[in-house]
Amino acid sequence: MRVRALVMAIALATVTVGSALAAGPAPAQSAGKNLTVVDYNILHGIFCPADTASCRASDRVALFLSQLQDAKCPQVVGLQEVSGELAGLIKQQLPGVCGGKYKLAMSVTEGNDKELVFSTLPAKNPKVLQLPGGLRNATRVEVQSDVGPVVLVVTHQDGDKSFPACRNDIERYKCPKPCPAGSTFAECQTVLGEGFGDAVGSKQAIRIYMGDFNVPAGTPRYQRLIERGWVDSHLAAGNAECDSATGVNCTSGRNDVTLTALQDPTARESERIDFIFVKTPKSCTPKYDSGADGDGDGTGTGLFAARPAVNGPSGLVWPSDHTAVSMDLSCA
Repeated sequence: MRVRALVMAIALATVTVGSALAAGPAPAQSAGKNLTVVDYNILHGIFCPADTASCRASDRVALFLSQLQDAKCPQVVGLQEVSGELAGLIKQQLPGVCGGKYKLAMSVTEGNDKELVFSTLPAKNPKVLQLPGGLRNATRVEVQSDVGPVVLVVTHQDGDKSFPACRNDIERYKCPKPCPAGSTFAECQTVLGEGFGDAVGSKQAIRIYMGDFNVPAGTPRYQRLIERGWVDSHLAAGNAECDSATGVNCTSGRNDVTLTALQDPTARESERIDFIFVKTPKSCTPKYDSGADGDGDGTGTGLFAARPAVNGPSGLVWPSDHTAVSMDLSCA
């Protein structure tokens, strides 16, 4: 009986191992937990010719959502330049992608240049902060992910301008603390957005500060964030800096007022002004998946959907004048 039982056990083990080998290795993403994020200035289109319906806004939304589905539905998506029209189209079309997993993480903010966040993960406590100048905002959402709590700030900020500057003797030019007198509105926008994210969450939270900052890497506003401990996820993943001559690794520069540019597969970007900055707690040693999506979960770190689409609606190859950026973060 003992010999027979041993033979049966060996046979069963052989079948089990054989079946596992036949099935092939498990997908790489099963080895650990991660957080996938997409950041995108989706182009409000309000300056496009009237007969183009905001440069085919409905079709541009449909194209972008299909790109998310092709990327296996990144968990968190933060958008800028969301107009009321685009917000309505996103709300309408969102249930039709990724099995309806995406839910808006906030109410729609009225205006032509606002942020919008949606996610497959539980989200709470959305809040919008108006930034100096009256046009720009920062939007904050807290998200619970597999790698821990996340405090996300999505923003669209002005490029470097010498005017207006903060000054306390004129009411409309006053900037709130901690922006010192003499700093520009744009500089103050970056400072306030950073503080907005630091104001909530536990010490264990991963903090993400992302959006269209309208300044390239190496500028004082960018460098200040780096010096304060923010990591540029694009570079941390081993990606090269933007090459303005070829458009490689660049996120902005295509014409933003014509439909023609959005239908031109050769239209190039020329600067990198869209960033996903990250701070991790001591409990998380960050690892950034490569732009080549090394773990095979559909989303890498770097540019997102950077190749022109094929057979896009209305002949579209780009949903926006910007190229989206993405991040795939895990904690060692």
